[in-house]
Amino acid sequence: MSRKASDQVHRLIRTMDAAEKRYFKLYAGRHRIKGQSNHLLLFNAIASMETYDEEALLQRFKGRGFTARFAIAKQRLHNTILESLSAYHAHSSVDARLRRRMHEVEVLYQRALYADAERHLAGVERLATRHEKLHVLVEVQEWQRRLMERTHYQGVTSAEMDDQRERAAGLLSRMAELNALWDLKSDVFLALYGEGQARSVAQVERVRTIMARAGRPRVDERSSGQARYLHHHLESVAAFATGDLEASRAHLLVNRDLMITERALFIDEPYRLLAVLSNLAYVCVRTGRFDEARDHVHSYRAAPAEWRMPETEDLEMKLFATGTSLELSIHCASGAFDQALAMLPGVERGLARHGEALGALRRTGCMYQMAVALFGGGRPAEALRWCHRLLNEAHDDLGGIVAYARMLELMLRLETEDKELLPYTLRNTERYLKDRSRTHRFEQVFLRLVRDLLKPLDQRQQRAAFRRFHDDLTLLAEDPLEQPAFEHLDPLTWAESHLTGRPYGELVREKARGGSRAA
Repeated sequence: MSRKASDQVHRLIRTMDAAEKRYFKLYAGRHRIKGQSNHLLLFNAIASMETYDEEALLQRFKGRGFTARFAIAKQRLHNTILESLSAYHAHSSVDARLRRRMHEVEVLYQRALYADAERHLAGVERLATRHEKLHVLVEVQEWQRRLMERTHYQGVTSAEMDDQRERAAGLLSRMAELNALWDLKSDVFLALYGEGQARSVAQVERVRTIMARAGRPRVDERSSGQARYLHHHLESVAAFATGDLEASRAHLLVNRDLMITERALFIDEPYRLLAVLSNLAYVCVRTGRFDEARDHVHSYRAAPAEWRMPETEDLEMKLFATGTSLELSIHCASGAFDQALAMLPGVERGLARHGEALGALRRTGCMYQMAVALFGGGRPAEALRWCHRLLNEAHDDLGGIVAYARMLELMLRLETEDKELLPYTLRNTERYLKDRSRTHRFEQVFLRLVRDLLKPLDQRQQRAAFRRFHDDLTLLAEDPLEQPAFEHLDPLTWAESHLTGRPYGELVREKARGGSRAA
């Protein structure tokens, strides 16, 4: 036995719902020996474990033959579970139905029922064409050729061969178009991974160079629905990354409408619609379209029922993490901090329920937004505790959220007048930013303010420091590369609150009312 026992069976069983487990028991129960099934015994024992414990299993089944080769017994159980899940979900998606029907074509062909196989294949082709399943259409063509060869091309006309060649060429062209778009998308995401919006001229130029690459497919209405979706997805990502939020929104709206009007093409990938709607809501928040953002969030929450998405733990987790994050973003950006704070108990419950399964980026995102909500709601000490919780749990800085949390921590220490720990927090933040080469202009201006405020300044000198900070920020606000910092922290409004003596939350609400756009 290996030093660490494999828990793959336990992990697989933990993903199964009650209906799938019932089906497995019926499926495995057909292979009983003397009224017993080792698969069922082992399945029930593993399913009852919160944490996998192989030693406990071996003790429990001591004396049974399958424990002598326990690794093999587990592998056979794993295979049987997968077979039962495949049978249970045989009609759960268009892809699953097509795979099953293609296998039926093979069965008919092997029994020399060639006419039946050909009719069955025509039905597969119609279904695959309707849903643009190009990979299946390639397999259909292979079987069509095999059926032609079987009769040594008797009865096959030149016109039929020309049609076959034309359809094959069209299929290859569509697949080449999709492959080229996937390559472009992958290169753009690699250039942006972990950063989100570009924060340097070099990064912006890298994205623009990729988007201007020679030989890029010219996608139009004659292209496949999948190609049109990929084209607008790629354009929306590149536009967002380079600071053109209006163009990003326009491409996202096209994709939303495409998925609704040509639903059959995307029915097997409903999560794409969730991604489009959530990205739309976020971009609308960033452009001050709060009413439109709320509409997109409503559509996001309604989509699972409308698209009949399976009710899984993963879907529930997505709806909590993304839906909560979007609602908090809308409330905080529009100054509705009381509504954001009302969500605090639900956020706490969601984080506790889903735990580490949420992933680092989702967990830290929720924590960061709760800290911002508490800050805007006039509760900086509580906001500071959420910042500390985030920083204690975060290991990687995907999307730069940890860097923003560290700067928010400095702002909160200034708000709470915690001068004792402020120098220590400043040194940690400076070291953190330097180690990750985050030396953007905003960070430099902000850290200079903190260093100034650490000096023994009178009230007039403190106000002068904030005035210089405000003036520097006003210039930076015109730079698209510095926009992410303003969206995550809103330092300009914070500076204004210190210069005017008015509460930060009040100023955010006032700006939102004056600058919001109609849906």
